[in-house]
Amino acid sequence: MAKGGKILVAEDDAEARELLMLSLADGDYDLLQAADGIEALHLLRTEHPDLLITDIVMPRMDGYELVRKLRQDESMSGTPVIFCSASYHEREVREMARSLGVRSTLSKPYDLEIVRETVNAALATKPVGGAQPTPAEPVHGAAQERLSALVTFSRRLFGLTDPAAILQSTCDAARDILLAQVGQLVITTADGASESKISSGLSSDELERLLGARMYRDLRQALETGGSALYPMSPEEVIADSEAAQRGDFVSMLGVPIASVAKSYGYLCVLNRIGLPGFTEEDLAVARAIATQVAVAYENARQHQALQNEIARRAEMESEIRHLNQDLERRVAERTAELEIANRELEAFSYSVAHDLRAPLRLIHAHVQMLREHKGPPGSREPGIHMEQIQRGAREMSALIDGLLALSRVSHVEMRREPCVLDDLVKRAVDRLGQEAPGRDIEWRLNPLPAASCDPELMQQVFANLIGNAVKYSRPRPNPVIEIGTGVVGEGDNSTSATPGQRYIYVRDNGVGFDMRYARKLFGVFQRLHRQDEFEGTGIGLATVNRIVERHGGTIWAEASPGRGAEFRFTLRGMS
Repeated sequence: MAKGGKILVAEDDAEARELLMLSLADGDYDLLQAADGIEALHLLRTEHPDLLITDIVMPRMDGYELVRKLRQDESMSGTPVIFCSASYHEREVREMARSLGVRSTLSKPYDLEIVRETVNAALATKPVGGAQPTPAEPVHGAAQERLSALVTFSRRLFGLTDPAAILQSTCDAARDILLAQVGQLVITTADGASESKISSGLSSDELERLLGARMYRDLRQALETGGSALYPMSPEEVIADSEAAQRGDFVSMLGVPIASVAKSYGYLCVLNRIGLPGFTEEDLAVARAIATQVAVAYENARQHQALQNEIARRAEMESEIRHLNQDLERRVAERTAELEIANRELEAFSYSVAHDLRAPLRLIHAHVQMLREHKGPPGSREPGIHMEQIQRGAREMSALIDGLLALSRVSHVEMRREPCVLDDLVKRAVDRLGQEAPGRDIEWRLNPLPAASCDPELMQQVFANLIGNAVKYSRPRPNPVIEIGTGVVGEGDNSTSATPGQRYIYVRDNGVGFDMRYARKLFGVFQRLHRQDEFEGTGIGLATVNRIVERHGGTIWAEASPGRGAEFRFTLRGMS
């Protein structure tokens, strides 16, 4: 043990406890600390300190009860004690001190020099066989100190905006300012329910017994109807056996209503004055001042909370409106884009009806006319030739009509996006096209493709058309090579509107290629860059691919040169 002695500091306020510990740290003391009376009593019995410094208002057991139990234990009844409390309680604390044989008191906020002097004096005058009370010293300015405490409480109270925090802070402050074993605050909330806050220096069993006392229940009825309560009302009414009262017994009570000018909210009450028989008229006035402050603060907090809720609600509504506007703008943009595409398709269809569909009709009409005018001998070959040309024209017209219908279905079918493994779609297209080109030794270079969110049936059609074109236009090559993979749009790539750095999929072949001067015609309806007698087709396939890619939020373009093959590239929205 340190030469200066062993000191136990019992204080529930962590900051005040730390300040006391620091003020004594440079002395030659062995320091112990406790956060409440129960913990302090245990340390007193096990550690036997040379000095106890204790606060009055603490949880589970107050300082007065702690020292009373200390004095009742012969093994430690002579331990010097220093009471700590707010300066406005100095008169009450000195009365408690006299009744318990405590010679020294300390007022908060602590003065470090006074703390050291008081501690040294207490240790130097350790009594033998119990302490004797000292004459009371005159105390001046207690009313002013209590007023200052109320002002401090009000400042702290009006700095809070949470109604629950206001209620709990008031409950704690009322118990501390009025030196009570229990503080209770009951409030009616905005939804009409009753909410109770309690600050207690009793155990749960003791508190339950106190709140179950008949006198408490009777006095509470007066508070619930908007009245006040003070029991006992004068020192003469103190019950004779109050000194023998046990913890948890009902001894005294003070209660006041909590009400603003406009509304009554509930009540505030404190029970069992610590160390003294009852509360005073002065205490009643202080309680009313506290209740008035809490009523205003609680009303302001509820209005603040309602305002914050309204602000949050309006912010949420504004956010929802912004989202709806953004969604509307997006849908308008999508509908506008679809309308533009539909107009282009309608224009292309009109051109096709006026031009491309008319060509096979003219062929059919011409050969029918020649059949009518035929005057050759029966059995000649000329009628058969005319019939073959008529059939060819009919097939061409049927293919053109089928292509237009297919393009129309692609434009209007409902899309169903889902996660797709593009490698599987490519493999399926390659297997089918390989079966349709027997005898051709095609070198397939299939690189891994990313996953994408797309319509699997429409995307299958994209790969079938692009790979089918690669197979068709590489037909003249003795060693055809077809490659499928991915790349990244480069800076300065003017052949596409895709964003630089965006990932794309390509289908590349070493076929006949085409002149890039005519590349812009590739994706139009019935647009072809090769003669029908060179490569069959209707000119619908790439238009269909273009429409599917556009509906997936992507873009398609091509790179080629005559005799050196072609490469078709396309992007998709949502491709990882």
